[in-house]
Amino acid sequence: MRTTKKRRTRPIDNTRVSPFSEFVDFHELMLLFGLRRQTAYHLLNTEPALRDASISLKGRGESRGKRLFHVAKFRAFLEGKMKGAA
Repeated sequence: MRTTKKRRTRPIDNTRVSPFSEFVDFHELMLLFGLRRQTAYHLLNTEPALRDASISLKGRGESRGKRLFHVAKFRAFLEGKMKGAA
């Protein structure tokens, strides 16, 4: 019987993220903007400006995948919120 080793995710502190990153996962989104996973998904589902601001890398027939968020769209959305609050 062949056993497979469960891959461990990388710790958040080993994440490489910069303001020039185009797509990030939710750990890196939190590092850039302070948005937690639940908040990011809530914004994707409720804000029309962010409807197409993420992509799922889940393959056909796979039960799990990786979701990436578009940094520029989140940045533009948050900047718009800042201008609207002023």
